[in-house]
Amino acid sequence: MLPLLKITKNFLIIFFFFEFYAFNAKGEILEKEYKNNLSSTNNPFKEYIPTTNIKGSLFFTLGALESDYLHFTYENKIRLQSSFNGEDKLLTIIESGNAFKSPLNLDLQSKKGVASKISTILYQFKVSDDMQAIIGPKMFGYNGLAGKSTDYNERIAILDGSNYTTASGVGPGIGISINKKNGLNSTIKIASNDSIIDEKSTHFISQVGLTKKTFGGTITSNINDKFTAYGIAVFHKPKKFPSISASIEFKNKMSKPEIKNWILALQKNIQNKKIGLAVGTYNSEEDIAYESWSEITISDSFKIIPIVFLREKNSKDSEFGLALNTKFTY
Repeated sequence: MLPLLKITKNFLIIFFFFEFYAFNAKGEILEKEYKNNLSSTNNPFKEYIPTTNIKGSLFFTLGALESDYLHFTYENKIRLQSSFNGEDKLLTIIESGNAFKSPLNLDLQSKKGVASKISTILYQFKVSDDMQAIIGPKMFGYNGLAGKSTDYNERIAILDGSNYTTASGVGPGIGISINKKNGLNSTIKIASNDSIIDEKSTHFISQVGLTKKTFGGTITSNINDKFTAYGIAVFHKPKKFPSISASIEFKNKMSKPEIKNWILALQKNIQNKKIGLAVGTYNSEEDIAYESWSEITISDSFKIIPIVFLREKNSKDSEFGLALNTKFTY
């Protein structure tokens, strides 16, 4: 376990080195661009006008487990995204949902409560041509990671290939990512699950990856006071066949057995719909779950998403569930 002060010190050294380098390099580029624009009457220097986009998504979920009552829930998210120079992003997500009593536990269900709450606030900006930085008082562990780990939509049903490596809770964070033109990328990030950032709440997340048009993957680690997690993920996208995504991660807690989380998934776009099929573990007991879903586009702002799943419980019993979801975008 790395001490918090040592991690923070090393991170700040790296951060300020990149900031100093980017500041000098960017200053030279802007000075040259400004002079070129002054000497050209056909291409006058124009100031970027800040923009703000507001988008929303609303899910209705009607579903049930075998021999259980029907559950009808909603999730509503409003995304406010602003840009001040065309290469940065100020993101605020306001969320509400009443799925806190739903046993379905689908990823597209929100348990935030009926009162609207801010779930994400972050600012991402370009430092140089291939470097970006992110900072914010409220974000998730996966925010700001440059790598692409999967071609499977893990935000719909149950299975998730990054249960541990990006699990930092919701809190402040700061990170730097590098994304090369050849597809290589890397990220270092310090995240916390509390507004009070101390040794117990801090997560040091690092990731290296490769992203190409038809394949890619990542290697991710998460070091904190409670556990250490590391994992590897790969994906391949053939032209005529479904994409294949696979990942496995390990979580080590002090004086407790190692926990594995894995997923093997297929996904395919067919005309106006997407189809997903996956198997993997879904809890700390390493119980297996099977899931299948389809996202059917009715119009640009209306989709229907049926979901069918089977979850094992204690390696003996199993529970069958299904849900019919509608997604409205506005």
